[in-house]
Amino acid sequence: MRVLLALLVVGSVAFALLVGRTEPTPDLSRGVDGIAAWLNELTGECSDVRRGDDFTDFAGPVRSKVYAPFVVEWGTCAKEPYSRLGLLVLRPGLEQAWRTALANGEVRGDPDLAFGDGFALTGSIGMEYLGLKRLECTPTACSLIEIEHH
Repeated sequence: MRVLLALLVVGSVAFALLVGRTEPTPDLSRGVDGIAAWLNELTGECSDVRRGDDFTDFAGPVRSKVYAPFVVEWGTCAKEPYSRLGLLVLRPGLEQAWRTALANGEVRGDPDLAFGDGFALTGSIGMEYLGLKRLECTPTACSLIEIEHH
């Protein structure tokens, strides 16, 4: 396995992100705990998963309306620079729901999630080092795009 060490500076916060560029991937049979364990293995953070918060309070009413039907399980953990990084286990169909909401004028732009295979994180900073992708959508099509390093 090839390993990459990246130093990210966000505001006045610097942190190292150790990432295996080939697999592993989260063990989704363990749900949110599998995502947290994967993040903890890669970064040394996200060891304490919090559950039970109101998803609409977390995601906002518009995004919650689109995302919630496809969220199998969700929770949050602390992972710099996020005090509450959302961990979402997803079922298929979110892309179609986003396109429909986009076509109906309910949302604008693209989902604010970083996607893996069957899961997503709510963060954006450093997600390219985790091998996650962003979803670019028009009312007629969505494409998963590599997140570029800035």
